[in-house]
Amino acid sequence: MSDERHLWRTDWQPRLRALATAEARALGAGESVAPGLFLSERPYPQGRIAYGIGGGRILASGPPESLETPAGEPVHVVKAPSKQSGSPLEFLARLPARPTFANRGARLELYCPEGDWYLVEHVPEAAFVAPDLPRRTSTSLPSRLARAVVNLVARPGERVLDPLCGTGVLLVEAARIGCEVEGSDLTWKAVRWGRENLAALGLSGTLRHADALELERGDPLYDVLVGDLPYGRRLEPTDPTPLVERLPPLARRWALVSHVDLSQEFAAAGHAVELHLEVPKATFARHVFVGGEPR
Repeated sequence: MSDERHLWRTDWQPRLRALATAEARALGAGESVAPGLFLSERPYPQGRIAYGIGGGRILASGPPESLETPAGEPVHVVKAPSKQSGSPLEFLARLPARPTFANRGARLELYCPEGDWYLVEHVPEAAFVAPDLPRRTSTSLPSRLARAVVNLVARPGERVLDPLCGTGVLLVEAARIGCEVEGSDLTWKAVRWGRENLAALGLSGTLRHADALELERGDPLYDVLVGDLPYGRRLEPTDPTPLVERLPPLARRWALVSHVDLSQEFAAAGHAVELHLEVPKATFARHVFVGGEPR
């Protein structure tokens, strides 16, 4: 393992911080040194992490008076929830070399939380980019949320199943990180649209018309199961209990999204929930449930 250390910065909006923290930890973030800031032995996962904002390789850390900066190179002071009050020039004046001010995008960044400060070699902009999908519905997950859900349980090269695939947003994100994806849906139109979304991005996957409640547990199991449980709002109420009972055993790890809290239903079905996250939005909250074998 390399002796290098890296700093990751994640979204710290109140409604997203729990999900952003869980996603960062699932991808290898370690100790939290300030709100939204994590240490890691791994480089910042450019383009992979949905709710990541930036970071980079740590060049120096410690009390500000001990941080040496390359001679003559300007430094950008990162504005973040973790930064103490004060102007960038005030912070730079506390460094021994007193570097000049730089705007965002400079090679060197300075993070100034309470306690130790961090001088970081900035990762060039490579944020998550949501794909332009030709097919969506009003209930399709936002791509950023879908990527975070996938990141909680899946790794590149794994076999991922979504038995409630709809327009395939979760499968698209799993395929984009390099997973082998399969999906099904009870509606032929949804299957067709899911195939169109994968094809539009040049991604491969197997989507078929099938009832999720009739899928049989295979041998070997899928590595990962993901799914956005049906809302059942427009036509008639949908009882999610049969899906909660039947779906988790199809894979070694699973992440299911619901518009209602199904903690009691998972417990009654005997499926231990390792992680339950609530992600509020304007009209209702989405609940993300994660369980199965530890990675």
